[in-house]
Amino acid sequence: MIRSFIVVIFSLFSIVASAQYYDTLPKGVRLLSTRYVQSNIESSYNKTQSETPYVFEIDASIENLQKIDNEVVQETLRLFEAYPEAYEKLSLGSHKLEGTAEVNVNVFAVGFGITNRVTAYIGMPIYDASVNLKYSRSKVSTNKEVAEILQKEYGDNWAQTLGNIVDGLFSVDENIIQSGIVNTLGYEELGNWSGAGLGDIEFGVMYNFLRTDEFGIMATIGGVAPTGYVDDPDVLQDIGFGDGQWDAFLELGGGYQLSKSIYLNTWSRYTYQLESTKELRTPYNEDIYLSNKKDDYLEKLGNKLSVGINSEIFLTDWFKLQPAYIVNRTGKAKYESSNSVANKILAKDSESSSQNIRLLAQFSSVKLFSQDQFLLPAQINFSYQTMIEGKNTPKVDLLEIDFRLYF
Repeated sequence: MIRSFIVVIFSLFSIVASAQYYDTLPKGVRLLSTRYVQSNIESSYNKTQSETPYVFEIDASIENLQKIDNEVVQETLRLFEAYPEAYEKLSLGSHKLEGTAEVNVNVFAVGFGITNRVTAYIGMPIYDASVNLKYSRSKVSTNKEVAEILQKEYGDNWAQTLGNIVDGLFSVDENIIQSGIVNTLGYEELGNWSGAGLGDIEFGVMYNFLRTDEFGIMATIGGVAPTGYVDDPDVLQDIGFGDGQWDAFLELGGGYQLSKSIYLNTWSRYTYQLESTKELRTPYNEDIYLSNKKDDYLEKLGNKLSVGINSEIFLTDWFKLQPAYIVNRTGKAKYESSNSVANKILAKDSESSSQNIRLLAQFSSVKLFSQDQFLLPAQINFSYQTMIEGKNTPKVDLLEIDFRLYF
């Protein structure tokens, strides 16, 4: 099931006034930027780095039914214990919920050149997301088979009575799944979901502390405020626009001029995610994450590391191409509560990674403006980013349009 998705755009508010990655805004110059990001999510990479459709499967086999910490379920199972052949065959089938999502983000950013080497900025993303769910039954209930065993293999009247009950009641379909999700477990009704609102706000200061005619280095320090909508523990199909805690990050990168029209840049950003208290569902076990219990957990999401390299190829004074390769990694999360078993289950497979390639085409009037050949200094960027490999992460491809105006 799609539970949480936050659009990750590395160097989201990177401010480049000319060719080099390490350039900051001139003193007193302002930047207004608006970026539109579109993405469709239909699959994810699992812990073995295999790409699979976004599917949440409920496997109600006897092995999983035994693990459910629910008195009604366990009392029902005990009725069958005297009939081992029927007990072993008992299953309510396998049921799938397939999800696809569309996430669109408008990012508004402003920057200001405090000095020729120091630039401050802030960026605000606005999300518009929708999730579509499709139900299917991949394996039917064994009620017919179990009923036949009870009625024919065992001679006592109770076995035959139980067989008649099973034959009539243990057929599970979409309506019964929906009723169980809502009435028994306390979730909101399953179905399509849509939402819009503010995401987590990023702010920072960029400092160009080294610059020569051929190369330079820049550092950025900043933070991310928890202003975005966070997953509701009562809604299975929603998408989070933020992750609910403060972040602090440090980015370091530099560039080198290989020739008059080609630059090579590389950068790295480390993000420390501060811990926060959240209300989460307490899973029954490692196989069944659905639960009718909620508890408060101290959550420490794993720290993030992003590393990228790109080249800037100027074909003219106003047009360039920029291919890039980007790697993202997030460490394992930690949970603290009175339930040590649930802490381990929630942390399981929480580390993630991805490898991405991106191609950007930029049309810029900045250099032409400096040569008095254009009215305004501005840029418009078109880019496409695709994920080529991942682990425990949605497969996200991004189509972006970015407009920047300097004044």
